[in-house]
Amino acid sequence: MKKMVSVLFACITVMTLVGCGEESNKHEGEANTPSGSSIQEGRNYQEVIDTFEEEGFRNIKTEKLEDLITGWLTKDGEVEEVSVGGDVDYSQDEWVSVDTEVILKYHTFKKEDTESAAESKVKDKSNTEKPKEDTESAVESEVKDNSNVEVPEEEILTVDNNKELAEILSTKDETSPLFKEFAQKYAGRIIEFDGNTAYVSLYKDYKTRFNYLIFAGDYSTTTFSGPEFQFKNVNYYELHLTGDNVPDNFGAGLNIRIIATVVEYDENPGLIQLKPISIKMR
Repeated sequence: MKKMVSVLFACITVMTLVGCGEESNKHEGEANTPSGSSIQEGRNYQEVIDTFEEEGFRNIKTEKLEDLITGWLTKDGEVEEVSVGGDVDYSQDEWVSVDTEVILKYHTFKKEDTESAAESKVKDKSNTEKPKEDTESAVESEVKDNSNVEVPEEEILTVDNNKELAEILSTKDETSPLFKEFAQKYAGRIIEFDGNTAYVSLYKDYKTRFNYLIFAGDYSTTTFSGPEFQFKNVNYYELHLTGDNVPDNFGAGLNIRIIATVVEYDENPGLIQLKPISIKMR
């Protein structure tokens, strides 16, 4: 009887081990799909590639959508859609072959458009007064210390060298027509001023992209001057934060030194859209 029990126990043990082995090898040669295409939309394409590679996908391809004109609202490298095996509506956590074709479509500039835009920026300086030769712009010294920020090739507009910028930043009338006039005249130009983060909100349904409402001067809950500026649809890294006290979370109530490109004037709700170049904590 004992011999029969021992044999039976041995058989059960072997079957259990075989079952466990089969379970561990069940997904060999397969990869698990990450979040769906709608979640990947808006991320940088290289980040999405990294996500799929971490899940085990080996056949990842990219397609450029050379449709950007300014890159102010839709970022260079921003993902439009992702398909897995030709399906843009794929579900999360599905096991498929590691060789299943993954295609990422992302926005970018045409090569010739990028070159011509750079040339026009250098040539168009007619609206700006010349700076004092013995004064180094704050942006030059700050940007040189930050390898992730490109050095601008044109003069930065500040309250010291541009009367119109000084005027709008000190204006108390929040409906002043000067704001629109300034944004239209200096669209594409770079400005530098002291400001603060008045309000922060998520951009659409994204969890890592935000809209930042920016006021001039120091943060206050009761008073403010100048126009309402906005950084729209940006993530933490696109702010290019500098300084010794850079926070882990860039929220409301922070005093900052802003270097940004003027994008446009948004009639409704009356915002001057800016694209951040460098932000130093004050």
